[in-house]
Amino acid sequence: MSQKDLATLIRKHPRLIGLLHKHGVHFCAGCYLTLSSPPERAAAYHGVPDVKQFLREIETVVGRPRRHRHR
Repeated sequence: MSQKDLATLIRKHPRLIGLLHKHGVHFCAGCYLTLSSPPERAAAYHGVPDVKQFLREIETVVGRPRRHRHR
């Protein structure tokens, strides 16, 4: 999983919010600790029971990093 923080991922993929709530990762608008954390750490802070599944589902939403092709 990318080391991007959740705030960056949510800005790019707003539908992640529903997935985060599904896994018990909730935050208020000012929750800097969760939003500034990579998904793995946010999962630990919130006691997500199946972290691997959580990360797989995030990958499904955000996709894999794209490699630039040289033309």
